[in-house]
Amino acid sequence: MTLPLHHPDEELLIGYASGQERAGKSLLVATHLAYCPDCRQRVASYEDLCGAWFEELPCPPHAGLDGLLDRMMAGLPAAAPVTAEAAPPRPAAAGPSSGRLVPEPLRSWLPEAIDTPTDDGTWREISRGVWLSGWERTLSGTRICLLRMAADAPVPAHRHTADELLLVLRGAFSDEYGRYALGDVAHYAGGTDHYARGASEEDCICLFLLDGDLIFLDEDGNPL
Repeated sequence: MTLPLHHPDEELLIGYASGQERAGKSLLVATHLAYCPDCRQRVASYEDLCGAWFEELPCPPHAGLDGLLDRMMAGLPAAAPVTAEAAPPRPAAAGPSSGRLVPEPLRSWLPEAIDTPTDDGTWREISRGVWLSGWERTLSGTRICLLRMAADAPVPAHRHTADELLLVLRGAFSDEYGRYALGDVAHYAGGTDHYARGASEEDCICLFLLDGDLIFLDEDGNPL
């Protein structure tokens, strides 16, 4: 299996390892770990460091992570080379299995119909060749669903008002920052403009997380 090239940022990994990250983003990170042995190793290192740091902190853990990233990064050894066979730091599948589209923990959240994309009502078309899943959840204020793009189909240009994250579960897509394939994570901060396009022969399917609203843009970049 080809390993991911695009990963969650260090703050997300540390937040996940410490238990401080919101549930929706933790679901995305945990699913990415099933594809990525390098991030599994880094999370394991962060978990060890978090345990030591929280024992020394003068305030309770819920006081936040301000400054923790720099302090932890300073004490973190360089990641050693890992292989696809490296064991995850917590129980999880090493990748998609049994012919299902996604590994745990996301697999348990999804209806089996998601694994065989059809146009029988499971998906809602939002523009030509682009669909959102009928399956949707909200965790800790984060909207979670699936985004599906046909080959070369463009997602309408839009502006983010808060974080958007995508985790590729099948196929690939491209945007102004590069190409994203199986297991890759794309993270767009609030205030950024963005477009995407399906970049594989098969439909691209992504786990789609959104913290705020999207503002769709015209050809000149003005809000519609």
